[in-house]
Amino acid sequence: MATSPKHLTKGSELPTLKENQLRLYTMRFCPFVKRAKLVLSAKNISYEEIPINLNELPEWYLEKNSTGEVPLLEWIDHDSKQTRSIPESLIICDYLDDLYPQNRLHPTDPYLKAKQKLLVDRSGNVRSGFYKVLSQSDANAVEQLNESLSVYEEALHDKFYGGSKPAMVDYMIWPWFEFFPNLKEAGFVLNAVENHLN
Repeated sequence: MATSPKHLTKGSELPTLKENQLRLYTMRFCPFVKRAKLVLSAKNISYEEIPINLNELPEWYLEKNSTGEVPLLEWIDHDSKQTRSIPESLIICDYLDDLYPQNRLHPTDPYLKAKQKLLVDRSGNVRSGFYKVLSQSDANAVEQLNESLSVYEEALHDKFYGGSKPAMVDYMIWPWFEFFPNLKEAGFVLNAVENHLN
């Protein structure tokens, strides 16, 4: 992976996109970007990383992605030679799993795939609860977060949600779960049973 040295900002020049190279526009601490980077790494896909300053977006970036959000995956199509791009972490990750079928991250069984996608879909409740606990904006936030996490405790029957090794579901929820130790100062302990006993 090649990385630009700093976050590009307003007035920055657009780096030249090379053929046969995936490019991922990122921001250093963005958990949505982390999803795409985890999938790229798990599938051993080479890519170029271009960090973007989201507070002072380069003008050319808004032409590529009018929402101004990251991640954005970009490449030059082999046949048409046109630049193509896909926004949104979930869509990018599904696209990569389809484009590079070796080391499939989604289960092939449609039922298991649907169950895992439900866990990813419900991660919005965990994200919301996480930020409420972090900001201490809601007195019931710790209890609500524990309720949201109970779905994940019940679904974990192996080392990972995908089984004995990480699967797409694991990579999609991990960027928030890895930050749970940061909630300790706000009164959250990463053990729902321990929290309910206090």
